[in-house]
Amino acid sequence: MSDRRTWSAACSTISLVAAVLLSALAAYAGEAQWSPLWDALAKRSDAKVIDGVNDKGEATRRIDLSPGVSFSLERHGDRITSMGIDTSGLGAVQCSWEIYVGVRSYTEACFPGEDRSFEADLDDGIDRMNDFIVENSLVPVTKSQLQDAVGQRNREAKEAVRGRSDDDRRKQCAANAISPMASAFRSTSHDSRVSMVNKLLSVKRPPVKNPCL
Repeated sequence: MSDRRTWSAACSTISLVAAVLLSALAAYAGEAQWSPLWDALAKRSDAKVIDGVNDKGEATRRIDLSPGVSFSLERHGDRITSMGIDTSGLGAVQCSWEIYVGVRSYTEACFPGEDRSFEADLDDGIDRMNDFIVENSLVPVTKSQLQDAVGQRNREAKEAVRGRSDDDRRKQCAANAISPMASAFRSTSHDSRVSMVNKLLSVKRPPVKNPCL
């Protein structure tokens, strides 16, 4: 009986010590500077900061911004990993940008000039997202850099089918993973595509990539 009580008391003491250590680590995580970027973000008036530790004893921090974007940070020695998640319900802008650019480059390579209205809507959507990203990105980026990235994707897509016979190109385009998405997107109306972009960009917030398809 005495042994059981001694073991129970020892377990309670171990649990208490573990809780104290975790609490100390969490306090350290809150005091330690993460980086100029993340420290400045945490000081924003619309930021809610939650510090803690993961199951490996590494410092963690979550920064929730009121427009509906959350950043999860983890410290691994001198290295910091981060992931941004859009919780606004409007969609992740970087994800939408990737989709638009992918569909545009696919269309440019596989069906150039077949649907000018669709191509114009893609170009307009990309241009508006570029402006949004430039204005709201946590890391400085220029519109010309984004435009160069779009141009590079278009050139790579066209190069992938260059020199192929019409039949081979059709087969390659049909086998492209983005083909079903491009077809579904093309089947929507002009008004629906414009409305989707309007909703996506209706609230100013840092552009992030998650959640994505």
